[in-house]
Amino acid sequence: MKLLGGGRAGQIWRDGNTVIRPAGAWTPTVHRFLRHLRSRGFPGAPDPIEITGNQEVVSYVSGRVCEDLSDQFVGSERMLLSAAKLLSDFHSASQGFLEVDREVQTWMLPPQEPRQIICHGDYAPYNVATAGHAVVGIIDFDTAHPAPRLWDLAYSVYRWAPLSDPANPHVTFSLNEQLRRAELFCTAYGATKEERLQLPEMICWRLQALVDFMLASAAAGDETFVEDVVAGDARLYLSDMDYVRSHRDRLLKALC
Repeated sequence: MKLLGGGRAGQIWRDGNTVIRPAGAWTPTVHRFLRHLRSRGFPGAPDPIEITGNQEVVSYVSGRVCEDLSDQFVGSERMLLSAAKLLSDFHSASQGFLEVDREVQTWMLPPQEPRQIICHGDYAPYNVATAGHAVVGIIDFDTAHPAPRLWDLAYSVYRWAPLSDPANPHVTFSLNEQLRRAELFCTAYGATKEERLQLPEMICWRLQALVDFMLASAAAGDETFVEDVVAGDARLYLSDMDYVRSHRDRLLKALC
């Protein structure tokens, strides 16, 4: 078996064409959702195989995973457009699950109203598999939960533009380039004018919800979130909320 890197170091393993990951109370619901995606003809997600004790086994999604947008492949315009298109395809495939699934549903993140679709919850460069200049798959569905399409789109634009102060570490693009990338992502996704007008505020709501969840989980003793808070992630998200609000008018002009 090969140890895989990522957000939970030492806990995710590849065994041939399968991946062994920690399971949670939400994992049975997520596995049913993954089967729904497959039934809708969506090929870009892992197949659920089994849940054994506190571990799940899913199929390995082939491709390169890299979160560094300064990478010439990951940060390319072609990659950005393919990421937006795959998100749109995923959202289309996720429709109907809430209506056809008759079992008790448990999610890691709290559902958001209106419950239009199942969102991925963390559609970022570090959670996709790539081949060449294209996103070909999505990984880590732990954060999947019911919410409006815009809830997922907002967080995805935030991550892929990314809408973060260029003074922050690992932020590659200037504000002007961030705004251009945000518009490209929305266009490739197929965002409506109404969705674009709501996007800046929705990004801030999504980030505030993330901070609230992170702090509550850390306070409850979740070691992963304790480490994130100590590392300053919550402060960074709050700073990014201020950044988005301070450039709201320019963002809206770029999007609309």
